[in-house]
Amino acid sequence: MSFIGRKHELDLLEEQVQKKKATMIAILGRRRIGKSTLVKHCASLMKIPCFEFIGLAPRAGLTKQDQLKHFAEKLASFMGVKSVSFDDWGQALGMLAQLPLKKRSLILLDEISWMGGKDPDFAGKLKEKWDSTLSQNNNIILVLCGSVSSWIECNILSGTGFAGRVSLEINLGELSISESCELLREKKKNLSIPEMAKLLAITGGVPRYLEEMNPKETAEDNIKLRCFNNSGFLFSEFDKIFSEVFGKKHKLYEKILLALQSRPLGPSEIAKELNIPLNGDLTDCLKDLDLGGFVKNDHTWNFKGTESRLSRVRVSDSYARFYLKYIHPRKSRIIKKPLTKKDSFDFLHWETIFGYQFENLIQNNAHQLIDILQIPSADIIQMGPYFQTQTKIKKGVQIDYLILCKQNILHLVEIKSGTKITNEIISEVKEKIKRLKTPKGFSIRCHLVHLGELSEKIIEEDFFDKIISFEKFI
Repeated sequence: MSFIGRKHELDLLEEQVQKKKATMIAILGRRRIGKSTLVKHCASLMKIPCFEFIGLAPRAGLTKQDQLKHFAEKLASFMGVKSVSFDDWGQALGMLAQLPLKKRSLILLDEISWMGGKDPDFAGKLKEKWDSTLSQNNNIILVLCGSVSSWIECNILSGTGFAGRVSLEINLGELSISESCELLREKKKNLSIPEMAKLLAITGGVPRYLEEMNPKETAEDNIKLRCFNNSGFLFSEFDKIFSEVFGKKHKLYEKILLALQSRPLGPSEIAKELNIPLNGDLTDCLKDLDLGGFVKNDHTWNFKGTESRLSRVRVSDSYARFYLKYIHPRKSRIIKKPLTKKDSFDFLHWETIFGYQFENLIQNNAHQLIDILQIPSADIIQMGPYFQTQTKIKKGVQIDYLILCKQNILHLVEIKSGTKITNEIISEVKEKIKRLKTPKGFSIRCHLVHLGELSEKIIEEDFFDKIISFEKFI
């Protein structure tokens, strides 16, 4: 399969490869997002060696010595010797500097938090060996990767010991809608736009999930077989990645997401829902989920552009949203009777489900939305899903996406999908504008992003400044 997307990240990596000194790079991102694939593809493009070391996934009984043994076996194979052994990570990282590098080479420490998680001094030993030996070899490009983004953030990026040592930090996100569709169409060129939208609404732009989809089958059949069948990849994926990424505390992280499955909540509302204190532990969990790409913390803001303390946390990961809302409650039933292609899909109320998933998909691709609306980046002051809480004197309002620009211009974006989209949507948007408390002198541009057939009356009324079909994102 061809490598698709990541042009900006590849350009950044190429710039580091072309340097003539030892370089340290950190790459963060959720599990399955393609971090190691990116590094290896860069090595292939630049025609340089890539030495990959992968930490062992967490499991019961796994020890530091297991990790060291695994690292030693890999290092021995790269060095062309029968065996090496270490008692400590200081020794192991010290020998890493003895790799026979004849030219610039990538050394990838993948899932580094798994690798060093059993040794509380791992980061300190890495820093010491970088300063004393690794950084003295101008052929070394040391890449630190991990799905536990919070570990890298805490131990490497925010650690004073590594200050000034990390030359490049990449937080790898999902593929864009257009890149995701390109990946799907590589398997089946004549795949329709609605079919691709349905698949993306479940997988988001996570490459590994897109690769699991079989474009020769309908979107509905793909979802039945991969999500609602106990042998399906996406049936057990959530439990797997959460236990791997968050370890023993994964049940707490799951409870937080379950509390958010119906609607976005503020941190105090989450604490109340779970009957736990609103303290640093909860704040750290929310930060970990944010860094891991599972949630977004959307702050409200005033029309001067000042962000307020008031925020709501939403599940932003498309797969996690779908799993928690529709797979998790049915797990025991699915194990007893998995869905097959012949089974009805009606129990899922697919159109309603898809509407929420589609909205999330567009919100996660705001950069493409801005390009389509042709709004200059320099003009944007604030943007994001917007909420206004209800008080005694004003009604609450929720706007799918709101963009505040210079010259007191607001771009209000309504996101809608359905078999037939009627002109009722105009009344809904007018009501939102009525409730939205804007200062005098503000102009509001209204836009509609849609998937599905539009009522002729929507066109006739000429209410929306721009009507954008999903096809424009592809």
